[in-house]
Amino acid sequence: MERFIAVVSGDSMWPTYNEGQRLVCESSNELLVVGAVIVFQHPLHSAVKAIKRVVSIEQDLIFVEGDHPDPTSSDDSHNFGKIPRSSVLGVVVDDAP
Repeated sequence: MERFIAVVSGDSMWPTYNEGQRLVCESSNELLVVGAVIVFQHPLHSAVKAIKRVVSIEQDLIFVEGDHPDPTSSDDSHNFGKIPRSSVLGVVVDDAP
């Protein structure tokens, strides 16, 4: 299990996380459950890593959404579909100092 820091960019995860907030993540498949917030490789932009909440997991495919109440404020599975489990880099476990 490896730990790393992810930094929130944008407001798609507001009000849970804010722009610039630092998050501690663990690369553990055991933590990958519905409701978890994950960091993953964006399926359409290879240079982008995204942070979203897991809404469903079906046959190794994951549907993710941002927490922002305005659905147009998040680039998520509504736009790019379900993501493969292999694109998950880590699960958020805490705020970083």
